[in-house]
Amino acid sequence: MISLISQFGLNLMVVGVVLLFHLLTLQSLSLVLRRRRPVRRGLLWLWGGLGIVLLDLPLIYLQLIYKSWHPLWADHFMNAISVPWALLQVNALIVGGLLLANKFLYRPLKRMVGRKTRNSAEVPVSTTYGKVIEPTTSSQMPRRRFIQSSAIALGGLAANVSILSAANTDEDSRIERIKIRIPGLPEELKGTTIGMISDVHSSLFMSRDRMERYATTLQSLKADLIVLPGDFVNSRSREVYPFAEAFSRLSAPLGVYGVTGNHDYYTREIELVAKGVEDAGIKLLRNENIRIEKNGKSFWLMGLDDKDIYEVKDYLKDGKTEKGIVENLVRGVQDDEPKILLCHKPYPFEEYATLGVDLMLSGHTHGGQIVLGRLDRLNVSVASLASTYISGLYKAHANQNAQMYVSRGIGTAGIPLRVNCPPEVTHLMLV
Repeated sequence: MISLISQFGLNLMVVGVVLLFHLLTLQSLSLVLRRRRPVRRGLLWLWGGLGIVLLDLPLIYLQLIYKSWHPLWADHFMNAISVPWALLQVNALIVGGLLLANKFLYRPLKRMVGRKTRNSAEVPVSTTYGKVIEPTTSSQMPRRRFIQSSAIALGGLAANVSILSAANTDEDSRIERIKIRIPGLPEELKGTTIGMISDVHSSLFMSRDRMERYATTLQSLKADLIVLPGDFVNSRSREVYPFAEAFSRLSAPLGVYGVTGNHDYYTREIELVAKGVEDAGIKLLRNENIRIEKNGKSFWLMGLDDKDIYEVKDYLKDGKTEKGIVENLVRGVQDDEPKILLCHKPYPFEEYATLGVDLMLSGHTHGGQIVLGRLDRLNVSVASLASTYISGLYKAHANQNAQMYVSRGIGTAGIPLRVNCPPEVTHLMLV
């Protein structure tokens, strides 16, 4: 389970690993350059300094400072450098990986093979005054270096083209249509549809015009129920006003509901944000539930405030919570009726599955936002370090009937860029 302290520790670890990687890369580069020609120490310090300024300072800001201090000028700066900064990070990863592989893998292996070859040699090729002379060709090494350099250059070019082509925009957004089978769902409730958008992050990076386009897409799904599981704004309470203007036209036969997210709390004015959201016609469920009827049958929609999502641990352990958070969440809920929970973060899924929730709807992870690669369910991104729940449908271990759907969301946090991770508008059908 990810708490505020452990999340900060994780962010610190990420920064530490990147800094260590860059230091090792710099050391390897200095050794390579010194072997070929004399290098002034000042040139290496300049190289290292540029790396810190161009690569590491923005990373330190995003991972360690951004959540507690987010001036508007910094948002403008990150917006301006987002694509070139991402390209610099990719190129640093490629060059650094090659340098470290050369130092710690290729050269030790070459020395080991060379020793074995010398030890096993029985007859020298030719001798002059007792010295062994190996055959050489003047063009062999230059040709080999040319081929190696060309391969590295082409690989770097391909990586740069790939990240540019993988960077997502509004036009790349997708409507994900998912059927979710809930065991014991009454026939009268089968076919119920839920439209969902998470992680809007109204801000400099998410203008009112963009939000209106997403709201129009969500409304066009004609879902029975619409939910928005948190992060309506990015970091400032005033960002709720363009959000409210853009999403105020949402309507659904069974209602429009939402819950708060961590970025809504970053504003330090959560009540102002909550009022703006509710003024837009979105009913916030703050550690409470509502019974929704359709065709004479009912299901329960429950919603958690982001700051209280981990109270369930005490409830499962002691049967109660100090503030009555979970008690209020489940008050009046019937065990024999379907239960859907809105919870911004997906992390406590197993706990709420144990509590008896049939379906949990979450966001928060942005699907990884910058995804370097995918292999089946494996998502290569920073988000995968914090959680096994990144995007899509999951089943609980504690309760085989419990499921969770995690949306990629539509907004961004920190660096305003998505790679291999298109924004998502979700259409769920209960069957």
